[in-house]
Amino acid sequence: MVENAEATVRCVYLPLAEAGLLVPSSAVAEVIVVPPIDVIDGAPDWLVGLVDWRGMRLPLLRAEAALGKSETDSDVRGRVAVMHVLDEDSPVQFYGIGIQRLPTVVLATERATKFAEPTLLVDWVQSQVELEIGDALVPRLDLLEQMAISALPAS
Repeated sequence: MVENAEATVRCVYLPLAEAGLLVPSSAVAEVIVVPPIDVIDGAPDWLVGLVDWRGMRLPLLRAEAALGKSETDSDVRGRVAVMHVLDEDSPVQFYGIGIQRLPTVVLATERATKFAEPTLLVDWVQSQVELEIGDALVPRLDLLEQMAISALPAS
């Protein structure tokens, strides 16, 4: 038996324009090429619109805009991380987050992640860490999914 075994969490680094999101790999259902987007009139800047995925309509979020960053020409052009919804009673079971390129698998341990002084103060960011591959924000996925669902027009 190993006495000093360090806990390891398999995570995915979802690259954004300036940093990335560090999420448990179990939260990501699939990563897809950006499909056609149906824009929703009057939606917040961070809600890009709706996309079709496996016969379902998913809200697509722009994390940079939800962080208060101004729009860039590269906001949602690379990929979409399709995320599982945590709330089983939710009207949608998945939502998408626009990312810049393919994600990277990260084995997160205490030694591999160094907590950084938060530079962004938004309610859906739990903490910020420094990784070998770049800075990462650890999101509160429950708040991101609530944002996505609450911004959808009533059916």
